[in-house]
Amino acid sequence: MKKNYTKLLRYTTVVVWLSLAAFASGCTNNLTPVEPQAPTPAPSQPQIPAPAPVPPVTLPIEQPQGKDVVVTYNYGDTGKVSLSSNNLVLKVGQKLILSPAPGVTKTTRFTSSGDNFWGDVMRQEGTVKQNGQAIFTAIKAGKGKLQIIPNSTEVERAVDLWVTVQ
Repeated sequence: MKKNYTKLLRYTTVVVWLSLAAFASGCTNNLTPVEPQAPTPAPSQPQIPAPAPVPPVTLPIEQPQGKDVVVTYNYGDTGKVSLSSNNLVLKVGQKLILSPAPGVTKTTRFTSSGDNFWGDVMRQEGTVKQNGQAIFTAIKAGKGKLQIIPNSTEVERAVDLWVTVQ
């Protein structure tokens, strides 16, 4: 009898383990292959309109005084910088205002040359304003050039603005 009891216990243990293995592996009765189905589209969401473009900030351009000289510079993606005037003659105390043409939104760099022209003959008033305007004051007689460089690095497209201070 003991032999039958051990045999029955083994048989029951094997059946329990196989049943647990089948349930744990997720076995189902329907084992026929199924074609993959396209994912169901998500419910349509309301379209969020694109934000309206932000208009560019236009800062007031400093108005020249009676004796100030205004030179407008302009450039596009190619070609040299163009100036509204060149070969200027200023008197000590006069201001030179370099102002970008409407639509020039890129960074422009100004450099100078001549006998200590920058600092001794012409002095920049502050830094270049956000609207691209740069203001210089004639402080001593002399001659030199201001170079206007588009996009701060495109020296081959730069132009020289010659200034004589009397």
